[in-house]
Amino acid sequence: MKTKMLTTVAAALVTSAACADVTYSDGTFQNSTWGFETVTLGGATSTANAAQSSGTGNPGFSRRVNHTTQVGETIYALHRFGVNTATRYEPALQGAILTLDWSIDARWASGSFGGDGQAIMLGAKQGMTIFFADYDITGFTGAWVTNTAVGLTAASFLPLTGSGSINFSAGGAPIRFGYITGNSTTGFVYNNTVDYDNFNLVVRSVPGVGVLPALAGGLLFARRRRGG
Repeated sequence: MKTKMLTTVAAALVTSAACADVTYSDGTFQNSTWGFETVTLGGATSTANAAQSSGTGNPGFSRRVNHTTQVGETIYALHRFGVNTATRYEPALQGAILTLDWSIDARWASGSFGGDGQAIMLGAKQGMTIFFADYDITGFTGAWVTNTAVGLTAASFLPLTGSGSINFSAGGAPIRFGYITGNSTTGFVYNNTVDYDNFNLVVRSVPGVGVLPALAGGLLFARRRRGG
């Protein structure tokens, strides 16, 4: 059984270390909640798209992601959680990041056989650079699998675009978190569709000095999950 708790945050304040952690979570995947951009390597003809899908989640809604990868190309799609400043993490205001815990459910839905489904990674965008951590694959059995990692640090991330390192310090630029999907192929056009559900990311941070705004004016979605 899975229970959900949705909390609307209006000018909420964080005043102690006990309240410093920030959780980004979504099991509904409204299209307006997610930003989307693609990166192609080896060519520019591969395509990706993503949208909310009803009745295909674990349970309820999912975010259905389709990749069509052309021969000799690789495509990545960054799914950015939130589309305004209230849903990005600002180390200067909310504290330097210590570690990240994250999880997401995935289920291969349809497409070409012979591959591994889609690659799935935790994604982050700081400035113009996209970073990734915790590379995994969804598989193509059609069964729900949970991809999860705890205790990720800045050293866990590598640049997907550009160069350099992600900055988790209080001097770092704002960060937009989300997840990355990907595919590559060398011998034939590869197409597949994967459903994603129950995105959850906990940012464990060191609170700054004084009172810190926590996603003021936005929505903070906290989810508690129980097995069964």
